Amino acid sequence: MGEYTKYVVGFFVVAVIVMIIALVASSFQRLESAEIGLPYDTVQKSLGTEVQEEGLHIGPVGYRFIKFPSVFKTLEYNDLSCLNKDGVPIVLDVAFQYLARPSDLKRIIEEFRDHDNYVNVLRFVGEAALHEACSQFNTSEFQSARALFTEKVRETLSLRFNDLSSDITDLQVNNIARPSQYESAVRDKEAARENIQVAENERPRLLTQARTVRREAETQAQIAINKAQSDARIAISRAEAEAEAILNEYQTEADTYATIISRQGLTTEGFLAYMGVRAIGSSKNPVYAGVKAPAKTAYLGDG
Repeated sequence: MGEYTKYVVGFFVVAVIVMIIALVASSFQRLESAEIGLPYDTVQKSLGTEVQEEGLHIGPVGYRFIKFPSVFKTLEYNDLSCLNKDGVPIVLDVAFQYLARPSDLKRIIEEFRDHDNYVNVLRFVGEAALHEACSQFNTSEFQSARALFTEKVRETLSLRFNDLSSDITDLQVNNIARPSQYESAVRDKEAARENIQVAENERPRLLTQARTVRREAETQAQIAINKAQSDARIAISRAEAEAEAILNEYQTEADTYATIISRQGLTTEGFLAYMGVRAIGSSKNPVYAGVKAPAKTAYLGDG
């Protein structure tokens, strides 16, 4: 019986020691370098007021830390669809970093219980802020005033997150996707605008080229007209010269014949006979003439 009592006492002593060690161990909690927290007494159900930073901390038996990041964390919204001022759906990719203010950590924990719930609320609030900012810009402004849109998103997020004791930084609007039909229309419009600009830039050159071609055509036409006029003048002059020469020739022959008639004292019939004799005499080939009787072959001596 005495031996059994020793074993029982020894067992209880060991159990008590183990329990004491466990209780002491549960009184120590660690915070990592990127964490802050408030101690929470799980037995008394009480929340501490002093924000603790990294390191090993001791507290009541069974307490724990409700932990929050001590550095900025990233929230991302990928393929977030919102309606703009024109009612056109816009798809956004937005990322930013947030940080709960340590000075308001007790109120945050009392309202949201832990970091996971807090982040969920921040995510919903951030999405609402993005929808609000999106609704204040029309479709074309998402391209022409992207910086203004980014600033509006920053302003709206900061205002909404400020009510939740959170600061934001490093906002990035990574993508703004408009409907494919609108993008196609914008591309077509830009292409048409570029074509118009190219045409306007080409217009002076084309006008100069057209004027040059016209001047060349006018010059060639004037050259053709001048040549035609010159050829006409030459032809007229040649014709007039030939006519004058023929007239002079006939006039010379007439004067010659008149002189012959005058000198020879020929009548018209005698002159004709003279001309016939000369024509026959100057011919290199035999001349045959049929003359009806009582036609004469000579009129000389008729008196």
